[in-house]
Amino acid sequence: MKINLYILSSLLISLVILSCKKEVTPTLSLSANQADIANVDGKTEISVTSNSNWTATISDIWCTITPKSGNGNGVITITASNNYSSEARTASLQVVCQELKKTTVINQSFSQLTVDSENLIFVKEAGTKSMSILSNTQWQLDMSSTASWLTANITSGQGNGSVSFTVQANTAGPARSTTVIIKYGISQKVITISQNKSQNTAPAAPATLTPADRATNAKTIPAFTWTASLDPENDPVTYTVSYTKDNINWTELTTTATLLYLKSHLSESTLYSWKVKATDSEGASSTSAVATFTTGLKSGYADGEYRIHMNSTAGVNGKAAEILFLGDGYTAADFQEGGLFEQHITEGIDHFFSIEPYKSYKNYFRVYKQAAYSNDSGVTQVDKSITKSTAFSSSFNGGSSISANNDEVFRYAKMIPGVDDARLKKMLVILVINQDRYAGTTFMWSDGTAVALCPVSKSASDGSKFKNVIWHEAGGHGFGGLGDEYINFTNQTLPAANKTEAINWSSYGFFANIEVTSDSTAVKWKHFFKRQGYDEKLGGRVGIYQGAYYYSFGAWRPEVSSCMIHNEQYYNAPSREAMVRKILTNSGYTYDLDEFIRLDVQKMPVNAVMVYTKSVNPLLFVPLAPPVFIRR
Repeated sequence: MKINLYILSSLLISLVILSCKKEVTPTLSLSANQADIANVDGKTEISVTSNSNWTATISDIWCTITPKSGNGNGVITITASNNYSSEARTASLQVVCQELKKTTVINQSFSQLTVDSENLIFVKEAGTKSMSILSNTQWQLDMSSTASWLTANITSGQGNGSVSFTVQANTAGPARSTTVIIKYGISQKVITISQNKSQNTAPAAPATLTPADRATNAKTIPAFTWTASLDPENDPVTYTVSYTKDNINWTELTTTATLLYLKSHLSESTLYSWKVKATDSEGASSTSAVATFTTGLKSGYADGEYRIHMNSTAGVNGKAAEILFLGDGYTAADFQEGGLFEQHITEGIDHFFSIEPYKSYKNYFRVYKQAAYSNDSGVTQVDKSITKSTAFSSSFNGGSSISANNDEVFRYAKMIPGVDDARLKKMLVILVINQDRYAGTTFMWSDGTAVALCPVSKSASDGSKFKNVIWHEAGGHGFGGLGDEYINFTNQTLPAANKTEAINWSSYGFFANIEVTSDSTAVKWKHFFKRQGYDEKLGGRVGIYQGAYYYSFGAWRPEVSSCMIHNEQYYNAPSREAMVRKILTNSGYTYDLDEFIRLDVQKMPVNAVMVYTKSVNPLLFVPLAPPVFIRR
């Protein structure tokens, strides 16, 4: 009986002790969240730190793990199959300990190989050259197409290495070449190996053409031309033009063409000597006889050279409203006196001053024209897959949108003495683009700087001609700071963000012709109301017309029609006022409304313009691209 009581007491005590003992909290951690593994013979280890049982799984079949379970601390070995593909791959290692889970991402690189040269060129003599290989995989040389004159010291390897190629002497005559293919994974790299010809004959000597030998009164920017040189082995030929005025110091210029223009003037009334050397790809050359010519008086435009087309006669102390005309897509040949550049620029200037108020205030302007040589005629047209090399990288980007390298535009403008960033804020730059295409874009900065891109459109359609582009882009956006009045989003309301944008740009002094309110006591042009000849109720055209700034609702314009809708030859009254205000301010005068009205000679379109406006089909007319606004 006592024994039974003792046993019962011992059991009770044991139960009490066990019930008081705390359960162990599981812990789990892995040595890395990510691990990289080689693409060939890849293997890595992940340490597991735990105080309990755990199990491990891997998410992809390209790698295996061992062990897949354990108790306490341990090490999991991950082994990957070789990755010969062209893409990296990942897998996830997951370790679970009761409710705890930890993951390591396993990254395996793909097969890669680079060489220090993909073209090895040997001279005609026998020789050896080495090619370094950087790789993370196995590789093999395929020389099945290689001629017998080339051998390699090794044809396979793994990882980084070097291959030495040896060629026999070329005694056969012509140059020769072959290819070696390096295969790695599922990819390959082609190496070209060539050897110079055993014999080489110089190209025929060129003959100078222009300026003709002993020519007089030659242009100070001459067009050097010569006959093409034939090479007996059909090697590529380059030409070096050399000229001098003292037969000691020669200036050399190289080209592959048979025409070369200088970018700067030669001295006036000076005797020059010149010659041309033809050189083939092997270095053999022949030279023309020396010719002479005597220059006349300076003519034509050098690259970067500017001229003042017309100067202000009305400004205070030499002040003026300034415009700079530049051209893009004009080659050196276009900058001769009376050449294509001068023709287009003169036409553009005439168009600018053919519309009021610029026509009446023409004598307040100083107009520059400046040369910029392009390698190609015309400009890039991305939407037509046409690429040209031009001074300002002008590009048609689709629709009526154009872009250009404005920084380069400003660099040229600053070649004009006294032109700096401050002066550019008041100077309109018109970039005339030598391309027959209807398009136009103006870049407008909040500080007043503006560049108007205007192609020489020869369209037969009214509203799409060069003059229409000049009026809208240069006169309207560029100088006038006007907003567009046409509608792109029919029956839609101006979004809040666009309304804020319009208000912000108005605060910089832009958009005299755009409002986001219809309140007659608040619109920018309220001072024209109740004025004879301006107010639409008093024989004028000024009112409040809904539909502007690309939307049918939420924006208003001051008149039914204007240049900023269909490119017509007419600016509305608030637009003309903004232009005159800027003209007078830049010329040193104070603007006065009564004086503006007194001198405002065209308060409405002429009959021809009104007929044109009524004939425009808004469903068919293509408006010019919106300006690009840039804050400074």
